[in-house]
Amino acid sequence: MQFVEFARSQTALRDAITAAYRRDERDCVALMMEQAAMPDTQVASIKALAAKLVAQVRKERTKSSGVDALMHEFTLSSQEGIALMCLAEALLRIPDRLTADKLIRDKISGGDWASHLGNSASLFVNAAAWGLLVTGKLVSSHSEQGLSSALTRLIAKGGEPLIRKGVDLAMRMLGKQFVTGETIEEALANGREREARGYRFSYDMLGEAAMTEEDAQRYLRDYEVAIHAIGKESNGRGIYNGPGISVKLSAIHPRYARMKHERMMAELLPRLKGLFLLAKQYNIGLNIDAEEADRLEISMDLVEALANDPDLNGFEGIGIVVQAYQKRCPYVIDFLIDLARRTGHRFMVRLVKGAYWDAEIKRAQVDGLDGYPVYTRKVYTDVSYLACAKKLLAAQDAIYPQFASHNAYTLSAVYHLAEGKDYEFQCLHGMGETLYDQVVGKGKLDKPCRIYAPVGSHETLLAYLVRRLLENGANSSFVNRIVDENVSIEELVEDPVAEAARFGGLPHNKIALPVELYGAGRKNSAGMDLANEHVLQKLQQALLASEQKAWLAAPLLADGNESANPAQAVRNPANHQDVVGQVQEASREDVELALQAAVRAAPVWAATAPAKRAEALDRMADLMEANMPALMGLAVREAGKTLNNAIAEVREAVDFCRYYAAQVREEFDNSRHPALGPVVCISPWNFPLAIFIGEVVASLAAGNVVLAKPA
Repeated sequence: MQFVEFARSQTALRDAITAAYRRDERDCVALMMEQAAMPDTQVASIKALAAKLVAQVRKERTKSSGVDALMHEFTLSSQEGIALMCLAEALLRIPDRLTADKLIRDKISGGDWASHLGNSASLFVNAAAWGLLVTGKLVSSHSEQGLSSALTRLIAKGGEPLIRKGVDLAMRMLGKQFVTGETIEEALANGREREARGYRFSYDMLGEAAMTEEDAQRYLRDYEVAIHAIGKESNGRGIYNGPGISVKLSAIHPRYARMKHERMMAELLPRLKGLFLLAKQYNIGLNIDAEEADRLEISMDLVEALANDPDLNGFEGIGIVVQAYQKRCPYVIDFLIDLARRTGHRFMVRLVKGAYWDAEIKRAQVDGLDGYPVYTRKVYTDVSYLACAKKLLAAQDAIYPQFASHNAYTLSAVYHLAEGKDYEFQCLHGMGETLYDQVVGKGKLDKPCRIYAPVGSHETLLAYLVRRLLENGANSSFVNRIVDENVSIEELVEDPVAEAARFGGLPHNKIALPVELYGAGRKNSAGMDLANEHVLQKLQQALLASEQKAWLAAPLLADGNESANPAQAVRNPANHQDVVGQVQEASREDVELALQAAVRAAPVWAATAPAKRAEALDRMADLMEANMPALMGLAVREAGKTLNNAIAEVREAVDFCRYYAAQVREEFDNSRHPALGPVVCISPWNFPLAIFIGEVVASLAAGNVVLAKPA
């Protein structure tokens, strides 16, 4: 039985991408530092230009967009910033008004909004602060203190509904700052003034991952309508000089994942090809947006299929976004350069730093992976960006580089590295445009910049807005720091290679590896990355080997006794031809033997030192972890679980063993916690391993002998 679909035969370059995910962060950083290093004279020139850019941005700070100013005033390190974040992320998703009102009361009433009044030169921020000040009073005042009785009566009449309306209005205000237009026609019209100043655009139809096929078809139609509109607006200006479009693959298929590889090639690839053919018809560029790390390899398969499609021969508008914060980034670039040369294409490659860092860290921890796909220090990403920029610039025949960054040092470094080369800068609409106003146009650096311009209503803005706030609202964000006068220009334009050297390539000391998530006293259970081709190959071999084993479940009786009951076949519920193994049910005589043995063994086990019992549980955890594929195979074939559910089943059982081992090792004393004696554990059918193990090891850890009846 095949449990895992395989995408393709491995090539050396694709193998390098797969292997890099699991490389030690220190090795990756050392390599990137070596490749990003530049002569001292070049670094000095880069710093000088970056300092000049920062000084000019600060001089024109009063002209900065509402979003830039809002980011600085309400940082995510402040209570008010967090409150804003919670509201922006949650309020529009709450279906009932009562819950929405409770959230408003909880998140806004405790904020010190008055401390922000007058701190910013931006009317947008001051208006927001005044509104939040009044709103905060509205939801925190349940008496007349702090407000006049007239205002209190007004609040009593209006209450939270007024605030809900105010938050809706605030979201619309934010939408105007973050979104180029609610429709593609409006966005194109709004972009013409900046195009006249030398900017270019890549439009993105807002809409995150589709949850249903209906969602996916709606997003697909939006993209098709947008390509027609953009193509007509481009009016023959070409791929590089005219506007383009960016597409999220998760938006046009609800099951975009590596484990659905065959389905993606049959369903998603034709949809994507249709969009590319439409873009080719108008000769505009189409970029495939980067998403979470577990989708990288399936996206490379799709890109490879498109590049080899004869219907797209000669089209130079195939664009791919790559993320410098991923340890795999340089290997992805090597693969794309090779693929472009093999297929006669010139790819557009947009190099970004990455927008899902928090999620990647959390996912790796939750899934028990053996490392992180991303760097744990921001400066390492900055170093990786420079190393990857050099790679892209060295392959002008195969790559048209697009450098997306709001960091003045990064911008300046690319400008110096790319002298005489063909490339463009990119920035996000509503962020960092004051920086690129120093770049675009005659009398400045005179380099093109393409604005990544979201299009959609304020309702569709929410997920995008939250990601942008997380990405650019943090204290370490350059967008935040560039307008903070407390941060010196010298600090802002420091060479990231020199800064990284001071850390010695060491991972962040406050971000524990997934296995160390619970500290020194207890290991986290190990998971499996089912998006990694090497992991999938090993898993497939182990599952097939498990299938060949003759499994027998029989009563385990003391003194070598065996049950006399006949064995019965256990069949796979999804395939009755597949006999998983044989089972012998216990007879009354077997039960009596087990009871007698349990009574005899109880005093010995009760007197065993808790540390010894803990050691036994830890060994049990290690054995289950080592035999995870076999246990997974049984969970899939006998209980009908998916591979992901089977992994979770084994991991939960392992976690039970280690948790109870840690508890008794640290806190248990036989004299203060006497054993109960023999205990019977009967497990439910839906978690045949995890809950069964949890019941048994909890009793064993406490010094009880166990009579266990599995489902």
